[in-house]
Amino acid sequence: MTLEELTALEEIKQLKGRYCMCLDLKDWQGYGELFAKDATLNVDTAVATFGDDPKPQPEVRGRDAIRDFVGGLCNPAITVHQCHTPIIEFTSANTAKGIWAMEDEVEMPGFHLHARGHYRETYIIEDGKWRISSLHLTRTRIDMLEGDQAGPLSKQAA
Repeated sequence: MTLEELTALEEIKQLKGRYCMCLDLKDWQGYGELFAKDATLNVDTAVATFGDDPKPQPEVRGRDAIRDFVGGLCNPAITVHQCHTPIIEFTSANTAKGIWAMEDEVEMPGFHLHARGHYRETYIIEDGKWRISSLHLTRTRIDMLEGDQAGPLSKQAA
């Protein structure tokens, strides 16, 4: 691995560290800046193993839409997000893809989950910085401590 690749690898790790910190501290401006302008976000709301239906939410497109969607969903919640053991592969000098093991806890009135799974991401250099260009959250385990997997979105629609 070259010095440039090692530097880029560390920058991507710092990017993911800021992702977790901004999310848990509700820094929505900082959170939005982690994404490329035309980024995509896909979140599965159910366990996606052994052929089960992962029940994906509709795809969210664009930095501002991702910031607003996640901020609106998570702002009232107490959250803890942790990412571990990254596997990162450079696909060009300006692009990469990665998989991170993850664990999250999301708690709000009537809804509390503790889950584990993976972030599957792609990255691009935009405006001189590594940014997330796509993020797909899959889960291999979901423990519902209160409420159900329909989650807080179903409460907003009611």
